[in-house]
Amino acid sequence: MEKAGTRTRDITYFSQKNGCLVCVHSQAARKYADRLEEATTVTRYEANQTWEPSALFHISHVDIRKEYFQIQWTSDFVIRYQDGSFGVREIIRKAALANRATCERLELSRRYWTFRGCENWKAVIVEGGEPFAT
Repeated sequence: MEKAGTRTRDITYFSQKNGCLVCVHSQAARKYADRLEEATTVTRYEANQTWEPSALFHISHVDIRKEYFQIQWTSDFVIRYQDGSFGVREIIRKAALANRATCERLELSRRYWTFRGCENWKAVIVEGGEPFAT
């Protein structure tokens, strides 16, 4: 999860599953995308999905900095499954979990996607460039 428009080193690749070019912002996200390409239960996925700002008005502000509700955010992956459901994955470095701001942003993402009807939200923790879980 990051602010929309943040300057990053983009990694672009052709996704067989999506039938188009996909752009991610880290080597860890690229490795996770490889897992999504191989997963038989995944039909497609979107990387760096921009949030709808109006949805933030409906989310609890408890224990999250108020300025976070005025920023345009993106989520790392929105995944569509064969059964018609969807999930969200946020890629995060293990060391960043010690930072309160990181935890607030992850909680904001979880609340946002829960409001949007997602029952399958997860943070994918990365250590040394390799994602821990799918």
